[in-house]
Amino acid sequence: MDVLADSLRSLRLKTEVYGRLELSAPWGIKLDLGLPGFFHAVSRGGCWLEVEGQRLALAAGDWVFILGSAPHALRDAPRTRTRPLPELYEETGARCGGVLRHGGDGLQTTLISFSFGFAGAWLDRLLAGLPRVLHVRGDGSGSTRQVESVIQLVAAEMEAGRPGHELVATRLADVLFIHALRTHVEAFPEGKGGWLRALEDPQLGRVLQQLHERPQHPWTVEAMAKLASMSRSTFAARFQQVLGESPLTYLTQWRMHTATRLMAESDASMSAIAEAVGYETDSAFGKAFKRHVGHSPAAYRRQLQPSR
Repeated sequence: MDVLADSLRSLRLKTEVYGRLELSAPWGIKLDLGLPGFFHAVSRGGCWLEVEGQRLALAAGDWVFILGSAPHALRDAPRTRTRPLPELYEETGARCGGVLRHGGDGLQTTLISFSFGFAGAWLDRLLAGLPRVLHVRGDGSGSTRQVESVIQLVAAEMEAGRPGHELVATRLADVLFIHALRTHVEAFPEGKGGWLRALEDPQLGRVLQQLHERPQHPWTVEAMAKLASMSRSTFAARFQQVLGESPLTYLTQWRMHTATRLMAESDASMSAIAEAVGYETDSAFGKAFKRHVGHSPAAYRRQLQPSR
């Protein structure tokens, strides 16, 4: 099992291409849309990004990942006046998700922008290891070359406008998001980075893969340590250091997350769900579920019914 892919599916990652922006100096745009996050990639030219008091120079091949709904601005020069991006779409008649052309007759810049969102209780683990603003320079390294190739594919799809281009661009945006996570994780120092870093750790990653794949197994710390080829004490200490919690706490949280997903996505009985996440009796499952989720399993499922 790919733990990151499975977790992103459970979080219902949704990416949406916001547009290919063909901009000619002088130009300036601002975004204050309240969306969970944005990703901007510079396909050609360069610009300045201002977000949360930071000013970053972006060049061709660079991309930036903005987590949270913080307002931000992009412009050709630090003093250029900005205008709201939705206002420009309305003024030019361009369609959100399509190609927008704006600016004067100066140097040209092409931006690919998309928004992303999540839903799901596992979100905190993913976000805990991420900065509010992640800037990756197109330095020609292997990982950035891959991202640049995907960026160019997105730009080409949006320029051609062939049938199905929106779906293709959105799927490529998913690829960009995952590359952003990978690139960030690779920059973590040893023993730092939380859950995302643990996925890359050969020993801890092996354990997490098995916990996610087999939550019904009667796991013990000793069994996990054996899987990691470590002593019990060394494993428990390393797990706590990297993930910030004990192995059994993590296991319980994953079991509860899996249970809530099963309730939302299936009509399985409570007994079947309890068994699927490693509880021998409904009562033991019910007590653990209420302690971690705040509601009994039955009450939680009733809350889901209007949205199913």
